[in-house]
Amino acid sequence: MLTMLLFVLAALAAVTPAIAADWPTARLGSRAHWDAATDPDGQQRFIPMQLVVPGVWDGERRIDMPSADGDDVEGTKWSGPGDWKNPHTGQTMRVYDRRRSNRREGSVEQKMAIRADGAAIGRAYDSRFGGLVCDGEAKFPLGVWKQGEVRTFDYVCLTTRGGRVVETRRSARITIEALDYEYQGTPHSLRFAWRFSDRDTGEVLDHRTYVFSPGFGLVAHLRR
Repeated sequence: MLTMLLFVLAALAAVTPAIAADWPTARLGSRAHWDAATDPDGQQRFIPMQLVVPGVWDGERRIDMPSADGDDVEGTKWSGPGDWKNPHTGQTMRVYDRRRSNRREGSVEQKMAIRADGAAIGRAYDSRFGGLVCDGEAKFPLGVWKQGEVRTFDYVCLTTRGGRVVETRRSARITIEALDYEYQGTPHSLRFAWRFSDRDTGEVLDHRTYVFSPGFGLVAHLRR
């Protein structure tokens, strides 16, 4: 297990571009706001949306939706926020549009929505899997989290199979591995593991480690 962890950390370090040492105040807001987000003992932190979608953060502990228009390290383009109507419920919600295209997956379109409890942002829609529509997925943590904290989020998704709508029960587990640390020269970075499972069978469908850094959003990830 230790050998695998060391491999994961080495791989994450290898895929990240060089990052400037100077704090980009004009793009992120005062460094003092980001410093104050973490308690003095380093065991609890408020994670703003501006870590996931880089933007100016005023230090207020609220979850808002800054404008997005850029690519992350995966080559995934974030844009929005904008309105999106759930095709099954007719409910309209504010979402980010998240798209990428590659040889393995083809074109992928996702709609990313904040959970009602503000604890994370996750997919409300994914063009794969027959057009997956989910209520309350947790993908990237937001709000107050603790070092080493593990949370499990259960939710339901609808997908189309054989021309009919099928309900699937999913579970997402987020584990905070490094709550606030310097990654490749950028302070206040965050590393966490995300595990996506079928709630009925327990089958793990996806398991990854992600690193986010202020000013860059997602800077590294590795499938586990």
